[in-house]
Amino acid sequence: MSPDPGGKAQEMGIEVKRRTKQESRAPKALDPKILMARSFGESPMLSERVAQGNLPPVAERLPENPLVVVPIDTIGVYGGSLRRALTGDIVQTAGVNKTLSENLMGLERPLPNRVVLNLAEHYEYQDAGRVAIFKIRKGIKWSDGHPFGVDDILFWYHDIEMNENARNSPLPPSVWLVDGEPIGIEKVDDYTLKVFSPKPLGRVLFALSLDTVAYPKHVLSQYHPKYNANATYEAFRDSTTSAQLIMKPGIPRLSAWVPVEWIRGQRLVYARNPYYWKVDSAGNQLPYADRLVFNVIQDPQVILLKFVNGELDLFGRYAQIDMFPTLQSEERRGKFELRITGPERGPAFYLNWDTPKPALREAFRNKAVRVALSQAINREEINQIVYHGLLEPSGYAFARSSPYFSDALYKKYSAYDPHLAKELLDNAGYRDSDGDGFREFKDGSRFELNLDVTPGARVSICELVADHWREVGVKVNLNIGLRDMIWPRRNNGEFDVHTWSLEAPADPLGRLNDWAIMGPNVPFWHRNAFTEGPDWLHEATDLIMKVLTTVDEKEVFGYMMRVHELHSENVPVIVVGFPYHVWGASTRLGNVPYQNSASSVHRGWSRPVYHEQIYIKQ
Repeated sequence: MSPDPGGKAQEMGIEVKRRTKQESRAPKALDPKILMARSFGESPMLSERVAQGNLPPVAERLPENPLVVVPIDTIGVYGGSLRRALTGDIVQTAGVNKTLSENLMGLERPLPNRVVLNLAEHYEYQDAGRVAIFKIRKGIKWSDGHPFGVDDILFWYHDIEMNENARNSPLPPSVWLVDGEPIGIEKVDDYTLKVFSPKPLGRVLFALSLDTVAYPKHVLSQYHPKYNANATYEAFRDSTTSAQLIMKPGIPRLSAWVPVEWIRGQRLVYARNPYYWKVDSAGNQLPYADRLVFNVIQDPQVILLKFVNGELDLFGRYAQIDMFPTLQSEERRGKFELRITGPERGPAFYLNWDTPKPALREAFRNKAVRVALSQAINREEINQIVYHGLLEPSGYAFARSSPYFSDALYKKYSAYDPHLAKELLDNAGYRDSDGDGFREFKDGSRFELNLDVTPGARVSICELVADHWREVGVKVNLNIGLRDMIWPRRNNGEFDVHTWSLEAPADPLGRLNDWAIMGPNVPFWHRNAFTEGPDWLHEATDLIMKVLTTVDEKEVFGYMMRVHELHSENVPVIVVGFPYHVWGASTRLGNVPYQNSASSVHRGWSRPVYHEQIYIKQ
């Protein structure tokens, strides 16, 4: 049966509610009279500070033109704490970063249908797309009340990201490079930024929708050798790690909440930012909740238990499909409501085109072998046994949420056909000549491979796929290990097959190193592609490079559809399908979306949940 999240997964006896539309009851726009009179609402806890003389009035704290957010359902109420969990603090900075970070632009929420204005209130292209001008909302302030401006962006870009001594990564982000050279960024005035390049800036809006665009220069410059002769780059890097910047109390932020308590390995507490620059469509300064609290709980099963018991408000970052029966059963108690969104990126088997084993390497580079491995998989069996009917079987393709989606490519090489798989392997010269049930490589050794996988639901998938591949004569051994063991093997090219979720099928341009030859040692599944890559992958890479320097939407569409065809036709990666994402929200919360994207290129599950407009019901 096909996935049926809107009704019943009959064979499993499961019924799931799935709402796809939410019509907000809040005003659709801010009344101009509120903006003209600067008559904004604010949290009672901030009103008290204003009355005590410890904080300027809300009209002075907000920018001239605050960003207006139309709540998902209704105008909320102030107060309370949003309670979430992380499996770690320093090692899970991404979970907090995706929740809180702001940029000049942003992806529309809860569904990322387009790029929208954020810190910027206007942008325009000039010189056929080689120049982009961004106007920042005048009057935005950091959480300590210091003005935010272009100088903070230049500090982040020139003094950190493009300074190999200052940044905490070996290379600058590839999205900020054109032909290997940094894109230009300069100041026009305090609130106007100019971005320029020798070629059109095809991805600049996406680049400015990611996690970071600025750091508080007035605070961090004292630790930078460029501004302080007594400072060192080593000390600067230590004080500007991801964890320090987002978790350490005292570093100003532009986010809805700012850190006020960090108990290492136990808890993170964020309090409302009195200078947050967004209001709801009734003129009330956001966020609604006073605090955002992350409890560090290493075991996802314990996180699940605390959520169903009402001790946590949101559960999605660590939700796995094997938790679905528990969530479905416990929902009846009324403490939370289940969400089914997607389908999202699903399990993928990354074949190592440069595995150290020559015979296996030769096999993986043979398209007939890859097609055989794909069509030997019984995806519907995996759907029913592992995913409870909540998987869309598919081949290696872009996601339904991609503007370059193709139903034909989505289904390519995904039909279960073990007889065809055997025939393809036979014709490719891989036969079972000794009758032991397993085929031989061309050097006479057994056709055998190791599947690297981390513990969890992926193990069950691998066990089934291993059986499917054994049925067509390929011996499979499971190598189950923690991420700390499996990931270095992936990064170093030491694996045969790496099992993970398909990287960025919703927007491959957000994970260029996984879809194109962006330099030596990438993509990770073909580290030698720069010199040994097939013609089709070089063509796809050339097209992607054109997309990065094209602002014509029709040209981009044509390029990306061809990239899609090249990848799906040559099936370098074996994909099982796209599962629906199961998550939940406490019934004490209001304005929680029923739809969102959990794709990492859309800033994961956390960002589309839209925390700043969620409120705690009274």
